[in-house]
Amino acid sequence: MKNLKLMLAIFVATGMLFSSCSKEETNEPSVNEEMGSISIGAILNDLVNDNRQTISDEIPECSDDTPMYAWIVLTHELGTEDVVVPILFDGDTYFTDYEEDLEIPIPANETTTAVSLTTFMVYAEEPGEGVSPIWVAPTDEGEYKNFVNDALPINFDLRAGSKKYLDVEVLCFDDRDVNLYGYQFFDLIPIELYEFCVFANYCTDNGKHYTANYNIDIDYIREGEDDINLYTNRSPETGNTEDDNSGDWYAEPLCLAIPAPMYDELDTEAYLRVTVTLASWADNYGTPGAEDPEIIYLSWNDVQSYFGDNDTIDYEHIFFNCGDDPILDCPITEEDTDGDCVPNEDDLCEGYDDDEDMDEDGIPDGCDQCPEEAGDPLDGGCPIDDCAGDADSDGLNDCEDECPYQAGPESNNGCPEEGGDTCETAYMEGDTALNTLANANRWGWAEHYQTGIDGSSNTLDIWAGAAQNNTSKGEHIATAEISVNGDDITLEITLEPGVSLSELHINLSEVAPSGNDVFAPGQYNLNDEVDANTLTYTWTRDYSNDFYIIVHAVACY
Repeated sequence: MKNLKLMLAIFVATGMLFSSCSKEETNEPSVNEEMGSISIGAILNDLVNDNRQTISDEIPECSDDTPMYAWIVLTHELGTEDVVVPILFDGDTYFTDYEEDLEIPIPANETTTAVSLTTFMVYAEEPGEGVSPIWVAPTDEGEYKNFVNDALPINFDLRAGSKKYLDVEVLCFDDRDVNLYGYQFFDLIPIELYEFCVFANYCTDNGKHYTANYNIDIDYIREGEDDINLYTNRSPETGNTEDDNSGDWYAEPLCLAIPAPMYDELDTEAYLRVTVTLASWADNYGTPGAEDPEIIYLSWNDVQSYFGDNDTIDYEHIFFNCGDDPILDCPITEEDTDGDCVPNEDDLCEGYDDDEDMDEDGIPDGCDQCPEEAGDPLDGGCPIDDCAGDADSDGLNDCEDECPYQAGPESNNGCPEEGGDTCETAYMEGDTALNTLANANRWGWAEHYQTGIDGSSNTLDIWAGAAQNNTSKGEHIATAEISVNGDDITLEITLEPGVSLSELHINLSEVAPSGNDVFAPGQYNLNDEVDANTLTYTWTRDYSNDFYIIVHAVACY
């Protein structure tokens, strides 16, 4: 955080009338020769920057750049002043330089004039085309008006011969912890935000499941007071895994920033109301029947219940017209965390009855994207004839794979080589399951490598044939050591004796992968740089944050 004391001196001169920054008007009214001045202190608030859809363009991204200029717009009884003022630093305080254009006349026979501050922005370089502010004061018509105590415009009276002090709260988004930006000589008014995420399904009357589109409203509720609306009609990012819409329709989980209790509510007291309304989706399921909105009330304890280990967060899963999903015939225990009567280690479809399988393809209806058509588990329960993916994860699209259910090298058209070793799909075991990234019933993992947690080097296991991420069913075939040295990322694979790789696919990205970047190994972004015979690689990244890496292979042993 930065506490920026900006001193804005407003001077009053005789015989000057201001209107739209012009000092050349004729027939100027007489003015009071007295002078009034005001100092404006900027109190800087960081908002947590994690998503993607929720951050408005009106609030800039935080930076460590030094404040150099302030753009200020003031209106008063005789005109408007729109000026850029340099910011100086005296070793202790930031303040604005003297600006002649800020001479403000006080009407004759008056001792005060009404002034309104309508714009206040801070820049690291002189404003101009292509130059963005580093801090801005929100307006009472903007999206973030409720995150400060006094949004613009700020109205006040300026008296001749007096010096008035005025604090202005300005905002930026910063993805780091608040205390990383604190300086001991700055005054802070910290407002910390948290994430709340939603994912939804819609079921037709015949029981077919779809990923749902929806709208969300979030209100801050206070007993005896008017509700404070935080978000209205927010909806998730939707799309198709193929450019020609021949693949799977998906909706990313929608994550929105929410505050902790701000008015001394108890941890058990509901202070947020989340309203989720089902929306039409012409290309996916069309226009659904009338469905009542799902309304969720959140206390601070409820919000914290979504927090996971390693800075992760679970989403609220909403079901529209899906019957009694999830079933709760059994008590929730440590061994059966979703209460569906199936122990966690044997649970094929979390939250649903594993015995309900309409098309008898081995995938419970609750997790089957095509519950009425027998399909492959690795294609979400849908037939592979639509070439939506790579059912056996051997790197070949199902349309090109002569053995779409059996992993095999590309040199043998995706089929196992006769008389050769057993060949199985293999993944490096990371901290993030692939099916949580792409909404697909695909086993395997990605590793969200965070240097603050994983250090400069970490060794992970590689498993073959570990269907549904159950390593007890798989074969440990290798280890992968990931090392970070500045911008360089090194991967070194060490195979177990008797193991070889016939295929190797790697995806490396700054942000979490999605869609085909997750469940189509043949489309991983580093495939052109790797081959199965080379087991050590070093890449130089052009970003400095943590990263995601997926290592997929076909292992023979």
